Amino acid sequence: MTKNDDRKKLTNNFLALFIVQGLNFIVPLVTFPYIVRMIGIEKFGLLAFATAFIAYPLLLVTYGLDLSGVREVSTAKHSKRRLSIILSSILLTRLTLVLLAAVITFTIVFSFERFSKDWLLYVITFGSIVATMSFPIWFFQGMEKMKFITYLSIGSRLIYMIGIFIFVHSEEDFIYVPLLNFITLLLAGLVSLVVIYREFDVKLTFPRIKYIVLQFFKGWHLFISHFAINLFTSFNMLVLGLVSSDLVVGYYALAEKIVKIIASLFKPVNQALFPHVAQLVKKSKEKGKHFVNKISIYLLAISMLIWGIFFMFSENIFRLVFGEASVSSLPIFNILSVLIVIMPLAAWLYNVILISFKLEKYFIKIFSIIAILNVIVIASLLPWFEAKENVIAFSLVLSEVVSLLFGIYLYNMKVLKNRNLK
Repeated sequence: MTKNDDRKKLTNNFLALFIVQGLNFIVPLVTFPYIVRMIGIEKFGLLAFATAFIAYPLLLVTYGLDLSGVREVSTAKHSKRRLSIILSSILLTRLTLVLLAAVITFTIVFSFERFSKDWLLYVITFGSIVATMSFPIWFFQGMEKMKFITYLSIGSRLIYMIGIFIFVHSEEDFIYVPLLNFITLLLAGLVSLVVIYREFDVKLTFPRIKYIVLQFFKGWHLFISHFAINLFTSFNMLVLGLVSSDLVVGYYALAEKIVKIIASLFKPVNQALFPHVAQLVKKSKEKGKHFVNKISIYLLAISMLIWGIFFMFSENIFRLVFGEASVSSLPIFNILSVLIVIMPLAAWLYNVILISFKLEKYFIKIFSIIAILNVIVIASLLPWFEAKENVIAFSLVLSEVVSLLFGIYLYNMKVLKNRNLK
């Protein structure tokens, strides 16, 4: 009976998150081509550059607390007192980080012309960080109550989509894209806090300083590793924006966005299975290994099938969906398309398996090595090639492949063979 209940709960959580991710797939699928056609590839490139820049303060505010928070909540779900402490301490920690991020971000924005000429764009884009902070998706994941995320996500995504079609009609309307994203995220975040109070009777309190300090320690390894990851994701877009025009960034961003949208189809698997895997590993490592190995095979097979379909029909898709001008993104897409297989596997490995086996302390070393490799590759190749965007794409793919190989090696040595690593 217990096994059946667990399976039913897991299935419900997966379906709820599948609906959420389905919306996160469908809404960009509908609005993304419309936005590109209305504001043009050049303005789309500017938005992509701003997003890449803001990714670093967002990373600081997130601080790895999304993942460590899920683990904490999942092990304290029957104690309202502990849940209140966890929720309050994480939100207060993030508020502190938001203030620090704001000082750093706007000092840079108003100090360099590359940023200051579009200062309003960066202010609005930074607002999404505040909104993200107020939306504790990690709490609902840890409680394994994904239906609330479903309702909130449906509402916010539909408002965003309707807003895009109402307000975005020309190149000058590009500013409404980040503005609508900020408003809808903030609304979802504020409503989620009310839901937590009413449904779970978890109240926001002012926690002791030691709990806030503890959150900094718990999120440290994940923060550093995610910062290193950004040195071969958002960093690449940032570099391209500094050495190329917004138009070139637009072509690259278009190809990368398509790849990431496709790869995001697998995100509900991670979100739904993470609490289950964490608890399964805690009870029995052998059962945990058997479960994650089986899921890994399914992920590999499905991602390869999807990659093959998109690779074969990419030119037709680009022309039909984004217009004739988007064909210039095809060479970049052909390089990046292998990430449709690599990214879901890497996310499953690092964000679920290795964290569930409490191996995140190795992430810093792994991602630091990859980040350095990425910087070396870009610095070495960029001056020698005219097509800067292809170099950036190649470097990203290389970094993601090496990341996956490192993760597989760590899992094999520490979990399957149970050996000590330096």
